[in-house]
Amino acid sequence: MIPADSKFCYRDDLRQYLELPVEARISHKFSSSFDAEVPGGILHFTANQQAMTPLSVLLPAGLIDEAQEGWHVSIQAERLIAGPYNLLATPLLERVNRPAQIDRALLQRNMRHLYRNLELFGRSSPVHDMVLQRNRPPDSLCGAAELLAAGESDLAKFAGYFGVGEGLTPSFDDFLAAMLLIDRFYGFNQLVRPGDLCERAANRTTRQAVQQYRFAANGHSSRQFEQFAADMTQRQVGAAELVKLMGWGHSSGTDILCGIWYYFSHRVKINVKI
Repeated sequence: MIPADSKFCYRDDLRQYLELPVEARISHKFSSSFDAEVPGGILHFTANQQAMTPLSVLLPAGLIDEAQEGWHVSIQAERLIAGPYNLLATPLLERVNRPAQIDRALLQRNMRHLYRNLELFGRSSPVHDMVLQRNRPPDSLCGAAELLAAGESDLAKFAGYFGVGEGLTPSFDDFLAAMLLIDRFYGFNQLVRPGDLCERAANRTTRQAVQQYRFAANGHSSRQFEQFAADMTQRQVGAAELVKLMGWGHSSGTDILCGIWYYFSHRVKINVKI
């Protein structure tokens, strides 16, 4: 049993994506989290604050452990009911803000450091091989590599590569969403997002990946990658931090970092030499 005074929390941008109150049932239980499908997307319940997306709810680890598929979940602005538990809300988590200025010299150093760590510790995936240019691009991404090399900005041109790779958020979706994240988080707005991007993606990839594109279009992701995006231009990022991020998911952490590296090195003129 969890303590009677346990609390729950969500990000202050949740209502940009979902109107409260909402009723649902736990649809999928994972080792350290669970999901509930709702009309506005997929709610993710976790005890890891850094893993929280705009549609995440922060719960005590004990409740995560006890939760079972099929449990009723009711989320109101100030109260959450999950199975037999009734929790009050704590103050909302504030969003990660975009830095006012970019330290380009520091960004250059971080980019070199990131690339070296991707070479040494990145998890194998089609995107990892494509970005590191190991031999020729994987067959599944040859056309995407050509579009990237040509500097294509229209994300609709990449629709044929949605869903390429393994995992709940396949490799190329992680990569492309990470590029869109940086583009919107920093307000560069170089990438053209078609109005039906999510509808196109829904025909080829997972619901989790579609939601990731939706977040990225607003400069959002999980807090750990939003914070990393901000830190890249403000402080020296350590190897241990990079290795931890690269280990996220099947290869998602590596693929997201590949997207961040590619955007900064190819779309933002910082003269990075590897």
